[in-house]
Amino acid sequence: MTQKDTVRLTVDFPVSLHIFLKMAAAKEGVSMRAFIIESLMYKMEHEDKVDLDKEAFRRELAKMTKKDAKLMKDLSDR
Repeated sequence: MTQKDTVRLTVDFPVSLHIFLKMAAAKEGVSMRAFIIESLMYKMEHEDKVDLDKEAFRRELAKMTKKDAKLMKDLSDR
């Protein structure tokens, strides 16, 4: 994965859970970044509610775009 193939994602994470995340990554022998990415990908691949099929995504996006066209226009005008 090159820099051009990535986007920065910022997430507020509870301080109290940070140490557990760090320990889980260390136990796996990977960085926290790698642990988070692998965990999210595993979740998406194994979750019935998430469909990573690009065509299905495009259909859902088209439905949302039509359904929420006025709202999206209002937001883009701000």
